[in-house]
Amino acid sequence: MASLRAAIRNEFCLMYYRKTTLIFMVVSVVVPILATFAFRSLKSVLGIISVNSSFPIEMLGVYTAIWIPIFLFLTIAELFPHEVSTRTLKLSLLRPITRFRIYLAKLSALAVAIAALLFLLLAVTLICNALAGSVGQSLADWFGFVKAYFAGFLSMLALAAFFSWVSQFFRSSSGFLTFSIVIYAAAKIAPYFVKGFSAFSLASYTDWYVLWLSNTVASGRLLTSSLFVLSGIVLFVSLGYLSFERREV
Repeated sequence: MASLRAAIRNEFCLMYYRKTTLIFMVVSVVVPILATFAFRSLKSVLGIISVNSSFPIEMLGVYTAIWIPIFLFLTIAELFPHEVSTRTLKLSLLRPITRFRIYLAKLSALAVAIAALLFLLLAVTLICNALAGSVGQSLADWFGFVKAYFAGFLSMLALAAFFSWVSQFFRSSSGFLTFSIVIYAAAKIAPYFVKGFSAFSLASYTDWYVLWLSNTVASGRLLTSSLFVLSGIVLFVSLGYLSFERREV
């Protein structure tokens, strides 16, 4: 366990000092603030009220569909293909630690980064609500926010597990980035042309939190969708580790 803790701490430090992580964290804070000012300007011009109690949920939809997936692609490209091409991963394997623990440490750091982005988004949007003079949230609203953001975290974790597995087939960061963006865009567009595709695509679950906020969704549907997302996490973490264990570095 000591080697695992050391590996996780090392991955946290590497991620902390990467410019990509810093830029995404800063922009994640700035975007809701800019959106608040923009919406307030539109309110005075067009009479549109956009900053209200649902503002954290509206921003969550944008982040889980576009912003966090982009962060995942860039970060995973640095965690795996980039480290293989620069041979820094080979140096990590020289230490007395198994490949499983190295892979688990990288995914743990990625999961914490996702949670940090979502936490920052929730905190900033709630502050923007207060500054915009929005009506205070009830306990039910707070519970809804927690459910929505936790569901968003699980869906992003499933995407991270999938693309971490995909990255094991690439030795080039640019190649992985290009492939991931194309695959993700195709997966988002495919449901408009292929009936039933969204039921079996993790990319279609970026707005999965909507089901948890609805009072009309059957509990059976919530259960099956939850099992699908959780099984996707387990499946692709396992496949990713097996591919990572067998690859040459």
